[in-house]
Amino acid sequence: MNGIKYIADTNCFIYLLDENPLILPFTTDSWAFSYITEIELLSKKTITKEEDSIIREMLNSCFKINHSQTLSELVIALKRIYNIKLPDAIIAASAQLLQLPLITADKDFARIKDIDCIILDF
Repeated sequence: MNGIKYIADTNCFIYLLDENPLILPFTTDSWAFSYITEIELLSKKTITKEEDSIIREMLNSCFKINHSQTLSELVIALKRIYNIKLPDAIIAASAQLLQLPLITADKDFARIKDIDCIILDF
């Protein structure tokens, strides 16, 4: 899909903002992200205008996966099978929908057999 190599979990963007060196090898490739990641990153109650601007700029450099009925059906199926939190189900379903590996530091994603995961060991 247009050179996009990965779906990035929300924590990848947080590590990128923190300049964590373990995420740097992935920054040369194009990322996609779920709309839920945008909500998670920008809804922090204490976010400053500068942080908001930096996050929006970072997200604008990636491909956003928006809600669709197809995505909803995948989310429902994953929640039923794996009993995972809704945001995680949306992110996993996004990876499944685009058939791209998910980059994450959340080891819980490894149990979802319907997606390919790259688990970052921070």
